[in-house]
Amino acid sequence: MLLRWLQLSPCLVLFWLCSASNALCPSICSCKVTERGRRKVLCNEGGMRDPIPTSEMDASTQVLDISAPDDGLRNALTISPIFQHLKRLEELRIRKSNVRQIGMHPFWGVPSLKLLDLTLNNIGAVLDHNFRGLVNLVELNLDDNRIKSLQNGVFKYLTELRILTLQRNLIDELVPRLFLKLGKLHVLKLSGNTFDELNPEVFKDIPELRVLECRACGLRYINTQIYHLLPYLAHVDLGDNRIQFISSDEFHDLHHLHSLRLDGNMLPVVLEKTFIHQHELKYLCLARNRLAKITNTAFLNLSSLVDLDIGYNKLDKIEMVAFQHVADTLQRLVISGNRFGALVIKDILNTVHNVRDLELASMKLMHLAKGLVPDRVRRLNVSANNLTELEAAALPKQLAELDVSGNKLEGLSEAAVVKLQSLRAVDWGGNSWSCRLCHLGAAVLRSNRSETFTNITCASPKKLKGRVLSSLRLEDLGVCKNPGDEGSLDHKVILVVGIASLLVFVIVCIIFVVSYLRRRATNSMQEQKRMAEMQQENSLDHPIAIFAKGEISFKFPLDLTERKVEVSTIDEIKKDTQTLPNGTGI
Repeated sequence: MLLRWLQLSPCLVLFWLCSASNALCPSICSCKVTERGRRKVLCNEGGMRDPIPTSEMDASTQVLDISAPDDGLRNALTISPIFQHLKRLEELRIRKSNVRQIGMHPFWGVPSLKLLDLTLNNIGAVLDHNFRGLVNLVELNLDDNRIKSLQNGVFKYLTELRILTLQRNLIDELVPRLFLKLGKLHVLKLSGNTFDELNPEVFKDIPELRVLECRACGLRYINTQIYHLLPYLAHVDLGDNRIQFISSDEFHDLHHLHSLRLDGNMLPVVLEKTFIHQHELKYLCLARNRLAKITNTAFLNLSSLVDLDIGYNKLDKIEMVAFQHVADTLQRLVISGNRFGALVIKDILNTVHNVRDLELASMKLMHLAKGLVPDRVRRLNVSANNLTELEAAALPKQLAELDVSGNKLEGLSEAAVVKLQSLRAVDWGGNSWSCRLCHLGAAVLRSNRSETFTNITCASPKKLKGRVLSSLRLEDLGVCKNPGDEGSLDHKVILVVGIASLLVFVIVCIIFVVSYLRRRATNSMQEQKRMAEMQQENSLDHPIAIFAKGEISFKFPLDLTERKVEVSTIDEIKKDTQTLPNGTGI
């Protein structure tokens, strides 16, 4: 029997598909059977006008999705009681359709509907009769409309509602008993509206709430009585508000909190024991505040914390004691955008010894030193720094994903290419890649065999700017002597020319000096010779006899440097003449 059923199953599936293809389907829509076997009508070409062609749809339709392209013609529709014959309809989405209002009882007679999505319309108000008959509705999405106010009890007919989203409307006040009879509501999203405060009376009717999001609402503080009324909250998002202070017992009543977002506020400090009762907290985001200090016991008792984000604050130091309370469980840490030096970063990473996901973006790092990032890190974000090179030895051994976008990288060494080729994902964007052999030659050789380098875009030379590395061949790359700045070769040429010019100038100066000295020497010799000739002429005209002791010497002209001149007396002259060889005497 089972074998026969297996043999018949393909036939039954084929019959089902054939019957689906023959089902009613409006010409401006497409119809199909989803993977879950539900009949779906999709109308997403835009330009649709009233009425919605529900009469042309098969009665067994379970999913109806009406929308329009972002850059195309929007729809112009109204919502009226035209869905009654779709008895099996479970999901209805009417988005980007310029719906201005919801008619009276439009969904009466469609009790099967579980999801109603009316986002990105122009709905200005909703009333309780708009939702009458939706006794099984689980999710209502009214995001991105123009709703200004809501009456108390407006959702009172939606007794099975679990998810309600009212994000990015124009609501400026939540009235008491607004959520009357929504005792099963688990998710409430109010982000993007503007509230002066949240009145605790509003939340009395939804004690089972698990998720509360009120992001970018302009809140300056939270009345902690709200937390007392909502003790089962697991996820709270109060980011991008104006909260300036959180007391140490702020979250005293929230013992089931798993995720808390306080990013984008104005907190200057995290006080001692602020989260002491949050034993189950796994994700804590304090980014983009004004934190200048985190006290030593700020994270005390966060024994389940896995993800901590303290990025983009004013922290320049922190006591390692603060991290010791979460060191055993913490797996993701974001300290980007702070003023930590390399030594502080290293101390932090040595303390939180189980971190696998690390973000060090926007920290003005000029060099990623070997050993700074532990080998256990699998995902590393060092984007928006000042890195000019990426050494293979500095990358963690277990690294799988890397973000180096927004740095000053020009090239990759062969060792770095080999290391990066094994990664699962790399973000290279926003670097000054120089598509020359010495910079990216190794990457080009592997670009055809690995997708790692395919999204590198050349910044230089000019002829290759904007080209993707994977589209280049090795012979397309320019040549250079050494890796460096884009204009390094030109700078070197200019330097060589400058030195050569200087040498030429020096040589010319030397030649000039030597020539000048030689001319002076020649002129001096000629002058001496002329003077000697003149003296000789004068000597011939006026001979001078010099009588020296012992012999007679005649010098023309007189040379006073040859020997010392002595003057003889008359007696000495007579004596000397008596001894002359010819025997004459006086």
